[in-house]
Amino acid sequence: MLLENWGKIKKYYETWWNCQVLDRVPIWLVAPRDDSQSREILSGNTIKIKREERFDKEKVIECAEKIFQATFFGGVAFPCYWPNFGTDILSAYMGADIEFSPVFLPTFTWGANKEEPPPVSWAKWNDPILTDYSDLSVIQVKDKNFYWQKTKEFMRYALEKSQGRYFISPTDIHEGMDSLAVLRGGPQQLCLDLIDNPKGVKKAMKPLWKVWRKIYEESYQITADKQEGSSSWTNLWSPGKGYPVQNDFTCLISTSMYGEFFLEELMNEINYLDYSIYHLDGPDALKHLDMILEIPRLNAVQWVPGAGMVKEGVARWIPIYRKIQAKKKAIQVFCQSAEVDFVLESLKPEGLLIFTSCSSEKEAKELLSHTGWP
Repeated sequence: MLLENWGKIKKYYETWWNCQVLDRVPIWLVAPRDDSQSREILSGNTIKIKREERFDKEKVIECAEKIFQATFFGGVAFPCYWPNFGTDILSAYMGADIEFSPVFLPTFTWGANKEEPPPVSWAKWNDPILTDYSDLSVIQVKDKNFYWQKTKEFMRYALEKSQGRYFISPTDIHEGMDSLAVLRGGPQQLCLDLIDNPKGVKKAMKPLWKVWRKIYEESYQITADKQEGSSSWTNLWSPGKGYPVQNDFTCLISTSMYGEFFLEELMNEINYLDYSIYHLDGPDALKHLDMILEIPRLNAVQWVPGAGMVKEGVARWIPIYRKIQAKKKAIQVFCQSAEVDFVLESLKPEGLLIFTSCSSEKEAKELLSHTGWP
């Protein structure tokens, strides 16, 4: 494992999931290593994957390993690889057509280049594969589906290559109404369906839940007896089945509609998992927070301000974090390195996990020392 002292660090995650604290607040901190080669790698200039190389597992995972080697992981941070075929990949497993970016990076990178990598893929909207709610037979994943086969192939190959040096996790499983919106040809059509055919939408949610469960369970079983616990695209570790739950489509609907159409599937996912964190994305999703916080088995909330809001800084969102903490849910807080002290002063230590990065390994080690981390 590239991460040192894992036996001690995992205790911080175990405690955090239970909304408690050990001797200090866990900080997830990464930075480029202090050499020119590492900085060049993390800039993304030398490791971009071309569209035609998207399914070259040797090249993609070799590039991911270069990123891990070039990255300093501090505090409770650890390297994790997951097959990134885009957020609409679950819909592609069911037959939806997707378009890949010309160039993208094999995993999340840190360093001098702070620009976001281009999108990996997106669904071709206005081309529904679920044309009639009377026939839901397309809401299934066939074992021979090309994208599903490639996802498992990449996980198995990465697991073989990792030799315990980094974690392997399932892909980004955009479930529920996010997936249904793709199958129906776009969110506009699904919005109309909620009014014109509510019974059909509710009927479709049941097989969609079974699809999500199949994908997660088969992905989990690939790694279950070869690595401890599980991880995901959130870069969190859990001692059992852990995964983020979400529904970005609900930014477009009322809380009453959320409860009527999606809550059952959400509860199914949370009850299936050992550890769950809700990915709350964007100001338009905040209207659902009160309902989400009343779910007993939900462990944590990851608040993401959304596009265009990150630059405003963490101070604006402290009331949101306090509200979540008041309901005894753990929180994953993203902030700039200069905001770490402010976050520590403003929020309770119980269930607090801070995610940040520094521009250099030297700066990262200074911040760790400042916050009491070895």
